[in-house]
Amino acid sequence: MSGSLSVLLITFLGLIIVGLPIAWGMIAAVIAWMAFTGQWAFLPIVPERLYQGMDSFVLMAIPLFILAGELVNEGKITDRLIHFANVLFGWMGGGLAQVNIGASILFAGITGVALGDIASLGRVFIPAMVKQGYSSAYAAAVTASSSIIGPMVPPSLVAVIYGSMTGLSIGALMAATLIPGLLIGLAQMTLVAIQARLNNFPRIEMNRNPAAVASATGHAIVPLMIPVIILAGMLGGIMTPTEAGGVAAVYALVVSLVLYRSVTFTSLAVVFNRSALFSGQLLIIVGCGAAFSWVMGMENVPRMVGEMISTWDLGLIGTMLVFNVILLVLGMFIDPTTVIILFGPLLSAAAGHTGIDPLHFGVVAILNLNIGLLTPPLGVCLFAAERIANCGFAALLRATAPFLLVNLIALTIIVAFPGLSLWLPRILGF
Repeated sequence: MSGSLSVLLITFLGLIIVGLPIAWGMIAAVIAWMAFTGQWAFLPIVPERLYQGMDSFVLMAIPLFILAGELVNEGKITDRLIHFANVLFGWMGGGLAQVNIGASILFAGITGVALGDIASLGRVFIPAMVKQGYSSAYAAAVTASSSIIGPMVPPSLVAVIYGSMTGLSIGALMAATLIPGLLIGLAQMTLVAIQARLNNFPRIEMNRNPAAVASATGHAIVPLMIPVIILAGMLGGIMTPTEAGGVAAVYALVVSLVLYRSVTFTSLAVVFNRSALFSGQLLIIVGCGAAFSWVMGMENVPRMVGEMISTWDLGLIGTMLVFNVILLVLGMFIDPTTVIILFGPLLSAAAGHTGIDPLHFGVVAILNLNIGLLTPPLGVCLFAAERIANCGFAALLRATAPFLLVNLIALTIIVAFPGLSLWLPRILGF
């Protein structure tokens, strides 16, 4: 590693460790690199790169998807999805835990953000599960673990960012993450069923005759049309991701404001404010990451990594194992968005040099980084769930460990069988 590259990386990591925001750490590291190399002529290019990083039609989908999710949350549409999940999954052993996971799968098709899942569903399910006799730590563990399904089942903000950073088709990437996302949900439900048998967890007793099922479906069908619109529009080639996000946001606005009247014009100001703030934070990181990645390219880092891994001659499986370890470790310390912005193009290019399908690698990368949301020291989903449950972090870690294990098993299956990721995009013609 050259001295200039060392300065870049050490400056960035050092500033992050002392608590500087990610975006400003990246820009400060770029300036430190210029100071070390004496390349001050590049200074006027930095704001240009930053702007170009954000100036993307595809990235306009991010604030639109965020707005749609915020409107759904504010409009209390989640209540209808939870009732529908009760009907579908509550009859199983560990009924309320199963409903928690099932609701996460349904909710994932609307927001695509793990923390959005916890914020919306955690406040409902954690107290309800504790009231029904589950430990607060177990309730928080189920909520945190199922939240990582959100960034896998389309629409996924992480997939939008990954596709925009690596040049992959976002429609193809969302199609590729669908089956793996459902597999994660199935793996977690299987674990809960086993734990329910061992611990005699209760089922949810309620009327499930055809009329009750039809009623629950009728109430849920309107909000469930949001992911249908997004997926049909994108995968059918009718809409771009940005257009799909816009249609979803307008649909959520009409449903919440006009149909259900659960959102008022006064509360809209708060919704738009939250959406703009979150979108701005993400896009600033994307812009600063573009400037940082430009310097990494100046240092020929993608080529160096690809050549280094190629010289190890580990074969396809061994190489994929190395990438998994790298991604899991990165996910333990840095949030998925930042990892993708900083290392997504680099690792994707390196994986391509070793013969790994870029779409399959994208799915594996996203899942690895999502699992990092459940692992210390970052573990943002763990901390968010613990704040609601107030169960103690050590107890939550113990309760989460089995879910972490089944997630890793599902990851192994997805790595070993690329067809799980590639079958649907191929059928759809991507």
